[in-house]
Amino acid sequence: MKVIRQFLTLLPFLMITFLSCGCGQNDWQTSDKVEILNESKSPNGDYIATVFSCAGGGAAGYTYTNVNLRKKSQDFNQRDFLLGQHLWHSFSEISVNWKDLKTLKVSYRWVSDNSGHKIQNGKTVPEKDGVKVNYSLHESSQ
Repeated sequence: MKVIRQFLTLLPFLMITFLSCGCGQNDWQTSDKVEILNESKSPNGDYIATVFSCAGGGAAGYTYTNVNLRKKSQDFNQRDFLLGQHLWHSFSEISVNWKDLKTLKVSYRWVSDNSGHKIQNGKTVPEKDGVKVNYSLHESSQ
């Protein structure tokens, strides 16, 4: 009887927790504030490279600048980016330049010399949808 009573006491809390788990997981899709800084179409117009900044996250907050590469038929997604793997403000002075139909050059600078940011965001996407991506890191001005 005591076990049943304990379970019934916890049941409302468990139900609220379970029901709220799915809420808000994709809020960023509508609440992020995205600013397109530059867009460049491939020479044949099949692909679009977009340099953008994004701010969101509510009270916790985040801001980042990055580059998105997609086919012209795909919608822009601010969480699909080429530089790094986290939503950290780590990149600046991003520029894109098409070398040919299937080669994109991305130039960028680290926001700071923070080694933690560089370790967490050292990953880059070498190829996407058949487009090879070459990266060029600007020298630090510090």
